[in-house]
This record gives sequence, structure tokens and C-alpha cells, in this order.
Amino acid sequence: MADADKSSPNSENAPHLEDCHHLINWALNSAEAGLHYATATAVPLTAPLAKKFEGQISAVDQKLCQGLDIVEEKVPIVKKPPQQIYDAAKAVMNSSLQPTIEKLNVAKESATQQASTLKEISITKANELLNTQCGNMAVQGIDNTSVLINRLLDHYFPPVEGEEDAPILISADENKVLHAVQTIGQLSTKTANRVYHSVAAQLRTIKKEDVTTYISSVVSILHLTNFLNLGQKQTDDKQADSPTEKEDEEKK
Repeated sequence: MADADKSSPNSENAPHLEDCHHLINWALNSAEAGLHYATATAVPLTAPLAKKFEGQISAVDQKLCQGLDIVEEKVPIVKKPPQQIYDAAKAVMNSSLQPTIEKLNVAKESATQQASTLKEISITKANELLNTQCGNMAVQGIDNTSVLINRLLDHYFPPVEGEEDAPILISADENKVLHAVQTIGQLSTKTANRVYHSVAAQLRTIKKEDVTTYISSVVSILHLTNFLNLGQKQTDDKQADSPTEKEDEEKK
């Protein structure tokens, strides 16, 4: 049994653990001694400095305290919690801005009402003018022109698949102004859509040879125009020089 205990791992590591324990104790004791030495050395050095500036430090401290007292007296809210300060500031801002916001809303409503009234008056006056003989002729001319343009569009720019039906217009008997405006607007929209779809379809079917032929034709036309301009310029120059030659011959 004694031999077994001597050969066990615990018995072999015991001396190492004891040495490690002594080493740690020595390190801690050395650190503590160094701390005590530093404290004992620093106190004699710092005590005179602290004593020397004690008056100035006290005066500054008193001034700061007085300043805080004045702030608390003038602004008692600083002693309240942050959330309460935020709520109070928000309430003050809302109370100060609310009259201005109300004035702006009133001005906006007034302007909107005036614009609506002016619009109604303008439409009424326009309807009164269109109810005259000349006005009826003008409305009839717009309708006739619309019918003619629609026929031309249907012939030269036929409708495409998926085109929406035109909305029903207000009759001229109900409101001549709105009837004229809707007629012109519908005609413009229809013309733009038909022309766009027609051009897009032609661009999809165009060929490279057609583009080359077109460009060659344009270049030939440009050359011919340049040639004609040069010929015209030479003719003008000759006509400008001929009176001068005649005068020289007469002098001779």
C-alpha cells in the first residue's frame, strides 16, 4: 500500500502544488507591499498641493453651487424628471404653434373656397356666353370638327386591340363649357394614342434594307441640294460681276 501511494499521480504533483502556492503568496504580498509604499510616498507629496489650492477649490465649488441654486430658482422645471420636462416642453410648443396652425388652416380653407367660387363663376359666365348665337355656333363647330377628325383617325389610324371605349361626354344642353372641354380633351388623347401605336407598329416591322435605302435617299437629296445651292451662288456672282464689266467697257 505504501508503494502504491508513493507511485500515485496525486503524490507526485503534491510538491509542485505546494511550490505554486508559495509563489502566488509571495507575488500577492509583494504587490500589496508595493501599493502601501506608493500610497505612503504619494500622500506627503499631494497633501501640500491639496492644502495650497484648498481655498480656490472651495471658492469654485461655492460658485457652482450658487449657480445651480439660481438655475433651480429661475427654472424650477430642471428639478423634475426628464420625461416630465419633455412633456412640458412639448405642451409649450403646441400651445405656441397652435394659433399659427389654425390661422394657416383658415387661410387655406378660405383660398380653396374662393378658388371654387371663382371657378363656378367662370363656368357660369362662359355658359352664358356660349348660350348666345355665336356661342352655339362655336360649340356646333367643335362638334363638327370632332366628328371629322374621328373619321380621319379611324381611316388612317385604325383602332388597335385593347383600346378602351371613349367615355360618354356631357351633353351641350347640360353644360356647354364642360362639353367643349371634354370633347377637345378626348380628341387629343385619342389622336396621341392612335399615332403612337401606329408609329410603334411601323418601327417593329421596319427592315434594315429599308433603313439603308432611306438613308441613301436622304444623302442623295442633300448632295443635290448642295449642288443646286452652288449653282445658284455662281449664277448670282456672275450677275453681280456683269454690271461692273459693262461699266469698264463703256469707260474704254
